[in-house]
Amino acid sequence: MRIQRSMVRGIAVLGAAVSAGVMAPTVSSAAPAQESGSTKTQAAAVQTAPTATRGANVTVCKAYGGTIRGCAGFQAYDEILAVCDRRADGRRVVGQAYWAGKIRATVEDRNGATKPCYGKDLSIAEGTAVWVRVWVEGVGFTRWYRGTA
Repeated sequence: MRIQRSMVRGIAVLGAAVSAGVMAPTVSSAAPAQESGSTKTQAAAVQTAPTATRGANVTVCKAYGGTIRGCAGFQAYDEILAVCDRRADGRRVVGQAYWAGKIRATVEDRNGATKPCYGKDLSIAEGTAVWVRVWVEGVGFTRWYRGTA
């Protein structure tokens, strides 16, 4: 599914905020366990948006070598999970969404850094906490970031 240009622009802008450290870290028992490679850690140190209230969007980007490689975002209105490869480096970029106890959506940007980015239309009850992360091949996962449908 192709997503609107405004969503792509929003991912880029919010991704810059995430990489600049605008997100405030907190701990939540409702968050999925963090992973380091294939080893799960039980300490759920999770990044949450300061405005994680009803209808809160979230965007997370993965950087390597000081360069953002890929971003994933959740748009609360219309419940869309989007993923965007930000660098033509041959690395795959995948976004994941977690809610109601498990990873329920995965989207891969299949065209590399070429536009458009990819998105998946989801159906999530209003007010549901949605956790998003991005994976970049050879670099790994980000932490989970919280949004709300």
